[in-house]
Amino acid sequence: MYTAESLTTSHHLIAGRQAALVHHLVWDAALTRVPLLSEREIDVFRMLAKGASNRAIATQLAITERTAKAHVAQILAKLDVESRLQAGIVGFAWEILTHDAAVPCATDPTRCHTLSASQPHAESA
Repeated sequence: MYTAESLTTSHHLIAGRQAALVHHLVWDAALTRVPLLSEREIDVFRMLAKGASNRAIATQLAITERTAKAHVAQILAKLDVESRLQAGIVGFAWEILTHDAAVPCATDPTRCHTLSASQPHAESA
């Protein structure tokens, strides 16, 4: 027999699972829209992934702060996200995904290098 409490708990679990699924689909959709960005928007997008402000973006890319702000607005619209934080999160995930595809150890574990603060990086000849 179901009690009011167990039904309420079940309802919250189902609602939570549905929200998580929708949330996951939103991020996947935003990632699939990254190729819509122009080359310059990709430059700005990468900086957003690092948490850069409009001023920092403008300085780094030698553009005005107003232009940086316009690029950010275009990125938000093209990715269909609500904030620069969301765009930054998508950018961070995209950087990881695209970096992993280009890193040799992603396809060939014998070419991976383990680096730590105590070990200097030595290039092999």
